Formats: sequence, structure tokens, C-alpha cells
Amino acid sequence: MKTIITLIFLITSVMTFGQKFDSSYNLVIDYNDGERAEKEFSGRWVVKDSLLCQMYGKDTLEYKISKIQGRNVFHINGFEETVKFTFNANGDVVRINLDRPKQYLIYRYR
Repeated sequence: MKTIITLIFLITSVMTFGQKFDSSYNLVIDYNDGERAEKEFSGRWVVKDSLLCQMYGKDTLEYKISKIQGRNVFHINGFEETVKFTFNANGDVVRINLDRPKQYLIYRYR
């Protein structure tokens, strides 16, 4: 029994090793059906417990997390649509509404 519990903790720690759920940005790239628009906008994405927080200035938006899978964080919005936030290794956060995959936002620090 101790071996199984130890193995579970080992697998859990290996799976979460290197995950970064804290990313700052100062540029937002908006893709809308192939059209690209860039806006300078600063903020930060952070995962705290079961919330995904977008902090900008003195304000914070909180999104309830429905699932975390690898570097992907999922949220179900008020319209029952699933929104996927991908925390990339380079620091970018990509926000995609899975019901409208050709419209997405990239939050980048340059």
C-alpha cells in the first residue's frame, strides 16, 4: 500500500514538473477568422487553487477552472461554452473558445 501511494505522489509530481501557471503580458494579439490585430495591454495570468485569475492594473477577473490537463486550463463561461487557456513554455497564454476556434487571443510579453 505504501508503495502505491509513493508511486502516485511520484507520478503526480513528475506530471506537474515544469508547469508554469503564472504569465505576464504586455501585448494582446487578437485573431478573428484570419484577421490579426495587436493591442498593447498589460496584465498577468495566474492559477490560484481552483481559479484562473487575470490581473491588470488594480482589477482582477476570476474564472472558475473546470479542468486542468497538462498546460491547458479549461473554464466554462456563462453561455456554457468551454474556453481553453494554454500556458506555453515561452510565456504566451493562448485563449480559445472551443465553440469558435478561428477566433482566439494570444497574451504575450515582448
